[in-house]
Amino acid sequence: MTLAQASKILTAIGYIAYPLLLVLLAIFDRQMLLRCIVVPAIGFVGVSIFRNIVNAPRPYEVNDTAPLIPKNTRGHSFPSRHTFSMFTIACTWMLYQPIVGTALLVLACAMAVIRVVGGVHFPRDVIVGAISAIVVCAAGYLLIPW
Repeated sequence: MTLAQASKILTAIGYIAYPLLLVLLAIFDRQMLLRCIVVPAIGFVGVSIFRNIVNAPRPYEVNDTAPLIPKNTRGHSFPSRHTFSMFTIACTWMLYQPIVGTALLVLACAMAVIRVVGGVHFPRDVIVGAISAIVVCAAGYLLIPW
């Protein structure tokens, strides 16, 4: 399996895991459903705006090398939105089913490593993406009264 394939598989897992959680919450825990939509949405929008403002170059732009994960995007490297999203999905699952959340955290770490090794992010990009997700989720799920 190539890094590009592994990255696509991990991204697909996130695309499946989050809607699945929302469906489960809609059926079994409607009180939690709104929180699990609003907190990730606010975080995703915030990270996207921040990325656009910072517009940091990607490793393949700085080092003039071809990434192992095909990508043509210029800039918007910091923080990694893939990493942010996967960590947010994992943290959100932790509220509902910690075992699934823990498994997704492991996969989120794998995604972060793959994004760096694949040459589309610097280590700082994925580290800040992960930390940002954890902080957003902690603030949203623990500190905001619902």
